[in-house]
Amino acid sequence: MICWSTIETVCPMCGCQLHVREVGGCEVLGQDTDLLIHTKAPHVIRVEIHSCPDCRFSGYSRDFLGGRIEALTIEAYFRKYIEKLDDEFETDRSAGDPPTHLQYYWAGLLSPLLGYEPLETGMRMLRAYWGLRLDTPAALDENTAERLRHRYLRQAIAYLRKSLRKEKNPVYLYLVGELCRRNRNWMHSQNYFNRFIARSTRPRHLRNAAAMLIQRARRRDSSHLSMDSLLYPTRDQSRAARAPEEDPGA
Repeated sequence: MICWSTIETVCPMCGCQLHVREVGGCEVLGQDTDLLIHTKAPHVIRVEIHSCPDCRFSGYSRDFLGGRIEALTIEAYFRKYIEKLDDEFETDRSAGDPPTHLQYYWAGLLSPLLGYEPLETGMRMLRAYWGLRLDTPAALDENTAERLRHRYLRQAIAYLRKSLRKEKNPVYLYLVGELCRRNRNWMHSQNYFNRFIARSTRPRHLRNAAAMLIQRARRRDSSHLSMDSLLYPTRDQSRAARAPEEDPGA
């Protein structure tokens, strides 16, 4: 269950009135090897992102609650980004809010313009990648969806690698290693996993995961995995065996 409150505010770019959500917390039910958590619907990352219906400015509630943005930034936004945002929106124009993956992609594009560090930009691009996995719009054909997945993944890797020059938390070494594995950057993947293992003793489950994912990178295996299926394959198989079979006539 996710708890949130709703706040009325204005878009800091164009002044359009809208409501944003302040999320209080959620119940975590599991995790994938690229650190996407599992939650009950609606997933927390769908709830945390917002887009202005007029100008497409996108971000978290804090991005909408900090007051109007200075004129030069607004000018740069419309000059550099608005055409690109509109072009991307044509890939999936549906009623209501834009798809989650596009909202995070737009938020990632705008992040440097708002003065955020590469880590924040990289995490927004990663959430675009996660958002496409959670909810691929029906209007997207598989080729387009795959192209977007690789775009978001490459952008996330680029910004997160840049952030490692300053970031001291070794978990980001693990994360970059796993994203590189999924992007088929086999040598980079093994390098970042090894650096993570050398620098960190905790969390232990990530050290174990990193050691196992190194072996998958050596085998050139880029498959999507949950943490449970990687670390406890026997338990995962047991759950599948206990699950009731679907009635073919249902």
